[in-house]
Amino acid sequence: MADQQAETKIRIVKKKGGHGGAHGGAWKVAYADFVTAMMAFFLLMWLLNSANQNTKAGIAGMFQDPNFFNTQRGKEILANYGKGILPGGRGMAPGPDGSTANTTAAALERRALQSTADAIEASFTNDEMLKAFKDQIHLDFTDEGLRIQIQDKAGRPLFDSGSAKLQPYALSILQVIARELGKLRNRVVIGGHTDSQQYPNQIYTNWELSCDRANAARRALISAPHGLRPDQVRRVTGYADTMPMEGLDPQDPRNRRISIVVLSSEGEAAETRREKARPNLPASPGNKEAPGGTGAS
Repeated sequence: MADQQAETKIRIVKKKGGHGGAHGGAWKVAYADFVTAMMAFFLLMWLLNSANQNTKAGIAGMFQDPNFFNTQRGKEILANYGKGILPGGRGMAPGPDGSTANTTAAALERRALQSTADAIEASFTNDEMLKAFKDQIHLDFTDEGLRIQIQDKAGRPLFDSGSAKLQPYALSILQVIARELGKLRNRVVIGGHTDSQQYPNQIYTNWELSCDRANAARRALISAPHGLRPDQVRRVTGYADTMPMEGLDPQDPRNRRISIVVLSSEGEAAETRREKARPNLPASPGNKEAPGGTGAS
C-alpha cells in the first residue's frame, strides 16, 4: 500500500496595526525635558524681574567680560549690590562668621588676586624702566592672601641707611604696585622688616625702624595716583628682624624689606578673630602704635 503523505496545514495570522507606539516611554522623556526647560526658563525670568537695574548691569557685564568685576564699574556694583538677587541674600559678601558665602565667591576672589599678581609681574617684565627692579619683587600666596615682598639689594636699598626715607626708585616701585592694588576691594596689611644688625644704643632700635619704614610705605601707597584708599589699609606692623627670609642669614641685607599682604576674605576673617582675641597691651617698643593699623608684633 502506498504511503500517504500527511496533509500539512498552513495557518496565516494577520496582525492588525495598533496604537502600541503611543503607549511607549519615549514621549515621556521628551515631555519631561520640555517641562524642565520651561521651569528653568520661568525661574530665570522671575529672578531677572526681581533684580534691579544695577544687578542686571552686573550680570550683563560678566557675560561680556569675565574680568568685569575687576573694573571700577564692576567693583562699585559688587560693593553696593553684591548681596544677591533675593532679599536677605549674602551673595559674595562674607557671612557673620567671616566665611565666604560659597566656594564660587572664593574662586572668583582667588582669580582676581591672581590677575593682580600677573599684572604686577607683567609691569616689571615689560617696562624697560622697571626691569632692573624685577629681582627685588617677590609674589606668592599664603593662607592670608596675596603676599608682595620688596627687598633691598646690594647697592640698591629701598631706604636711606638707618632711616625711613624712601629712595626715588623705591617710591616708583610702590606706585606701580599701588595702582594695581587700588583696583581691588580687598584690604592690605603692610609690614616692615630689618636684618639683625643692631643699633649701638637702645633709644631707636630695629623695632622703631621697621615700624617707621612700614608707615613710609603706607603713605607712598596711599599717595600714589589711583593708589590705595586710606581705609584699604587694615594694619601696619613692624617686625624688626624676627622674620628673616627663608634660607637667608639673619644679617643678610636682603632681609630688609617691605611686605604687603592683600587679604583674602578668609584672611580678613582671621584678622578679625585675632583682634577680638588680643588683649589690650601697654605701649612698648614691640607694640608701637602705627597710624592706619595696630602696632608691631
